[in-house]
Amino acid sequence: MKFQSVVFVDLDATIIRGPFESAVFPVVFAEMANKSGLEPKEIRRLVLQENLDRQNNPSLPAPLTMDWDDIFSTVAARLGVKLEAKAVDIANSHAGPPYAAVLDHADAALRQLASPQRAIVAATKGLRKYQRPVLDALGLTPLFADVLTPDVNGVLKQDMAFYGRWPLVTRLQISVGDHYEDDVVAPTRFGFKTIWKVNTLDNELQELEPFVRPQEFHYTDDQTVRPDAIILSLHELPQVVAQMEAQALYGEHAASA
Repeated sequence: MKFQSVVFVDLDATIIRGPFESAVFPVVFAEMANKSGLEPKEIRRLVLQENLDRQNNPSLPAPLTMDWDDIFSTVAARLGVKLEAKAVDIANSHAGPPYAAVLDHADAALRQLASPQRAIVAATKGLRKYQRPVLDALGLTPLFADVLTPDVNGVLKQDMAFYGRWPLVTRLQISVGDHYEDDVVAPTRFGFKTIWKVNTLDNELQELEPFVRPQEFHYTDDQTVRPDAIILSLHELPQVVAQMEAQALYGEHAASA
């Protein structure tokens, strides 16, 4: 077994800000608004609703769920207009700064995580044609052993098959991300350890250790699954991962003693 652990790291809103909000959406929404007579904010609502409906439709092929070009063209057709702008072209030509950015010194955290015994794998709901150019432009691609997307394994992150071979070749699987359902609930169901990255924490929770925060966090009524750790900043990530690995190793040794 080459790796002792694998860390699945979410991309959008966890380690990167992609070019959709700053470049793709403004161009596409403006064209659709101009041709349809609707306000851009109404176009945005229709597009995001189409995306949400697709995510909630288990019969739809996973790649189509997050295929923004297909989403845009579908909404445009309903409005009776033909869209010229292509999301993939806009995204790829705006893949670097200032339209895309590394968040929270993620590159430093990923480099600190690097270890011969640990695989770091990008796990994103976005399609490869949109995500890979951003990782390349931001210099993050070499920091990952693999990049998992819905069009690679044909399913979304809430399906175990999304993770491919990685759970089979490592002893410990760790999920890191900001999305509660994708990065906490589903991975917990698969037997992974989970690290939930949140944007804000009450002052009293900030003072607590990442492994203690899940016990004191104020969950909503529908958040019944607790992560193993909660982090506010990625600078906490390497130490949390190391502690999880040490605990897993200690547990194995204790069980065999």
